[in-house]
Parts: sequence; structure tokens; C-alpha cells
Amino acid sequence: MSAVQPKLDWVQSLRGIAVLLVVLTHARYVFLDTPTWPLANELLYAGASGVDLFFIISGFIMVYTTQRSDGSPAYALEFLIKRVARIWPVYAVATLAWLLVAFEGFGFFRQPLALRTLALSLAFQPVDLNAPLFFGMALPLGWTLNFEMYFYVTFAISLLFRRFRWVVLAGWILATVIAIPMLKRGLTFDVLTNFRFSLSYLNLITNPIVLEFLGGVAIAWCYMQPWFRLASKALCMHLVFLAVCLFIWYAYGGIGNFHGPTRWGWPLALVVLSLALASKTIDIAPPAWLVWLGTISYSLYLTHTTVQLIVGWGVEWAGGSKHTWTYVLLSTAIAISVAALAHRFLEEKLSHAVRGIMLRIFRRYLKQHERASQVQAASARSGTGS
Repeated sequence: MSAVQPKLDWVQSLRGIAVLLVVLTHARYVFLDTPTWPLANELLYAGASGVDLFFIISGFIMVYTTQRSDGSPAYALEFLIKRVARIWPVYAVATLAWLLVAFEGFGFFRQPLALRTLALSLAFQPVDLNAPLFFGMALPLGWTLNFEMYFYVTFAISLLFRRFRWVVLAGWILATVIAIPMLKRGLTFDVLTNFRFSLSYLNLITNPIVLEFLGGVAIAWCYMQPWFRLASKALCMHLVFLAVCLFIWYAYGGIGNFHGPTRWGWPLALVVLSLALASKTIDIAPPAWLVWLGTISYSLYLTHTTVQLIVGWGVEWAGGSKHTWTYVLLSTAIAISVAALAHRFLEEKLSHAVRGIMLRIFRRYLKQHERASQVQAASARSGTGS
């Protein structure tokens, strides 16, 4: 399976495309209330679908990277530690940076319930239950990480069930996304539905957008099966071509117009599925710059709106206008450059350091637990022998 694409560069390139789409969809807001807005919105709005693509990829990668799971609590906990260490430090820094820039100093902290909003956001909890999907996070982009972290925890727990893990994972997600909402109000795949559960976290885990992670899991499971292969390279290329064209038609033809498995999610899943299938037969070699963009995609996703705001101020200070396509180009270029630095110093330095500390503490605890178990077992044997 891994002989063709050992590093899954095609997945990294998809991440690069996804984050670039998201950056551009947010850049279009500079044209708000200008004659260019209708065109900019028509061209760039569908870029928000990059989030759905991220969710599908996330499900795929989690399956692919845990192929050697032994189902032990130690493996599951180490998996979760690595995910938290990668996600949280960069997210915390990006959140504070956004608040300082967007509120021009400490204005955010002078608002009522500011600390509650920040604490819930950094704990990946919904803040505003009357705003389902986005949930009023301190860093608006942080809503996606609520779902990511929930999926990581659920996935880690499912690993404990060994060869039944996919059944358990699928059963849990389907029960929470389909069964519970049906009991509450009725089946819906509208990600903006407000179920008003009194237990706040239920409003997040019952959201149908979670099904996109499950879609990625299903694609990865197929990818790892020997039968998931086509001998014809031409047929593989044709299927990818059709899937991409289907998504473009669906997203830009005014049919699929928002997040969710029944909107942008399903045609994107077909794109990922077709690429996964093709990669088993064709040596997919995306351009190096796109793979690199995928590598820094997390940093770019979290920092780009902050950078866009700062660049806008700088352009206006210099006497220019930010309501131009050249500004979109400039702000995107600078956002990518800042993301490269954030990736280097936050993801590779800070996150790696946090991960190292957490893993050392965890492994030290495991060794102490093993020694205690060995002493207890030796004591039991000694008692039995006497």
C-alpha cells in the first residue's frame, strides 16, 4: 500500500489547497460594501469548503497513522497527548494574538464575561449555544478545533476496542448525530440547527458536520484494503477528473452553498476517495510548493485573519486601498510568510517542546506503574511460595 505514496504527498497537497481556499474566502471581505463585492463573493465564497476538506482529511490521516495501534490504553493516551500538544499551544498563541489585534489592545478583556469566553474557547467548549456550528469562539476560526478535538478524543477511545474500533467509532458517531437528534426534534443534516440541549457539549457532538470525519475514516479504511485498487491508470485519472469537476459544478453552480455532509462535504469526499484510489496505481507527484503549503496549513489557518487585519491597516497607513485584488494578493503572500514563521517557531519549537514534556511525564508514570506492578507480582509470588 505505501510503496507508491509513502509520505502521502497528495494528502498534504490537499491540505495546501484547503487552507488556500479558506484564506481567500476570508480575504473577500475587503470588498464588502463595494461594487466588486458580488464578483468577489461569487468567486471566493465557496473557498469556505476548505474546512470540510480539512475534516475529511483529518479522519483519513487518523486512520492511516494508527495502523499499528495495539489497542492498549497507553497507545491511545499517547496518541491523544500528541494531538493535544500539536493543536493547543499554537491555538492559544493565535487566539491571544487575534484578541490583541482585533480589539486593538486589551479591549476584549474589558468586556463582560471575557474571561469565560476565553476559558471556554481554549478548552474547546461551545461559548454561545445560540450560534450553532461557530459557537461564538474568542478566535472565530476556533470553531473548527472544537470538532477536531472532539473527534480526536472519540477516536482515541475507539482505539481501545482493537479490531472492533471502527464499528465502535461509527456506532458512536451515528448514535450521537442521528439517534439523539431524532429523539430531540427529528433527523436533520443542517449544521445550523439549534437543538438547545441543556448539556452544552451535546450541541456540538450532535452536529452533523461530525459525519465528515467519519467519511474520512471510511475512505482510509478502503485505502488500506488490498482490493481497493484499479489496474487502469487512465480510469483512475478519469475518476479524479470527474470528481473534481463534480465538486466545482456543485460548489460554484449555486447548489451546495455551505458546510455539512449533505452540502460541500459529500462531493469533497468523492474527490478524496478518487485520489486515494488513484494513488494506489498512479505515482501522484504534486508540486513541492503545494506540499509545503500543506505542511504549514495549520499555522496559516490560525493566523491568516490576524495578518489580513494588520496588512489592511498597513496598506491604509501607506495611503493605499485595501479594496483591490492586488491587496488580496499582498495579504495572502504575507499571511503565508507569517505562517511559515509560526510553523517554524510555534509548531516545530513550542508544540514539540510541549509534546516532549507531556510524553516524558506520561512515560515516567508508565515506568513507575510497571515497576509497582512487578514489585506487587513478585511479592504475591513470594507469598505463595512461603
